[in-house]
Amino acid sequence: MFSRSGAWLNTLALLAVLFVSSSDARAQSQEPDPWAQARWRFGPFAVTPKVELKNLGWDTNVFNSPQDPKSDFTTTVGAPIDWWFRAGRARLHVVDYFEGVFYATHSNQGGFNQRHDVTLLMPVNRFRPYVGGYYLNTNDRPGYGIDARVRHTEVNVSGGAVVRLTARTNVDVSIQQTTSRYQDENFAGSPFSTTLDGTTQKYGARASHRITPLTTLTLLADGVRERYLESPARDNDGFRILPGVEFDPYALVKGKALVGYRKLDTLAPGMPDFSGLVADIELSYVFRAMTRLAVGLSRDIYFSYEVVEPFYIQPGVTLSLTQQVRGPWDIQARGGWYHLDYQRVESAEDFALPARVDRFNTWGGGIGYRIGKNVRVGLNLDYSRRESIVEIQEYKGFRGGMAVTYVPR
Repeated sequence: MFSRSGAWLNTLALLAVLFVSSSDARAQSQEPDPWAQARWRFGPFAVTPKVELKNLGWDTNVFNSPQDPKSDFTTTVGAPIDWWFRAGRARLHVVDYFEGVFYATHSNQGGFNQRHDVTLLMPVNRFRPYVGGYYLNTNDRPGYGIDARVRHTEVNVSGGAVVRLTARTNVDVSIQQTTSRYQDENFAGSPFSTTLDGTTQKYGARASHRITPLTTLTLLADGVRERYLESPARDNDGFRILPGVEFDPYALVKGKALVGYRKLDTLAPGMPDFSGLVADIELSYVFRAMTRLAVGLSRDIYFSYEVVEPFYIQPGVTLSLTQQVRGPWDIQARGGWYHLDYQRVESAEDFALPARVDRFNTWGGGIGYRIGKNVRVGLNLDYSRRESIVEIQEYKGFRGGMAVTYVPR
């Protein structure tokens, strides 16, 4: 199944050795025990619960319709639970997320969503093997390429090991497999499962080197193998190489910046390929403890539902500015700009279709009030608009309401 993984791992091992050659072997790494940082502890168990009223308000275009949009009252409530179990040096980490979505009139657009992540860590000196996975069951839009909410599941299994080469340098070698299944609902005359059901396998490694207590250099390299059950024309192989830097939450600039190269080779004749720049950047800066500026830059490829345009290249930019105005009050302005550059199969040229680049933009803002250290109440309003040469995928609309977050401390 991973016939090319041996060459990959040998290459990654060589890169890791070169990457850490200048590290300080005398430095000591003191990683905090997440079990001890949990909110409540009961013997070997530790748990941190959280409650979120993500939205209580109005959606003016429930179905993202270009004409005659339908509006509705909607509520979304979430409950993430982060808990640990320790047995000697081993740690079992579970994150359960439950979400209820309600629409007053169009009830089929809501439902109960859940995700469960499980990881078993077994540290042995410099060697920390782990196994894990997740289960996702949700009714939402899989991406910008599909405007319909559809019930789908994902099952992921993974395993690997973190090797501490020096006090400042780790290498995480891993493999994983994700299986996706969609309900047999129709979209554009064809069931979702026919196009989207499939399996993704990844194998690779991530090297990290801590150059300061708050700054870490990283190098990610992995191979990807995607197979579709009923649409073999979408099958593809590929790889990514992403060097970058990560900043600790206590650093002046927080977040991560990964910029690298991705190659995708489709197996069917006439299908488009991709090779080029990809990026995943999320950075924030707090000025004088009053103003927070967050910037996001991204570029990657995503498979669509279209037959003649099987995937699109999506560059995007997001910005947000949060200002504390007085005491517990704060205000925020935000925006996002995305292009969906669809790639076409060779046979589609016979239809003389114009090149398709959709644009999705969103603007919004809100005001928040913090009650003590545990509760934040916010009022938000966001406007979204999509422009496309495909008329049925053009839409615009507002979504607004109240949000409340409670975190016990």
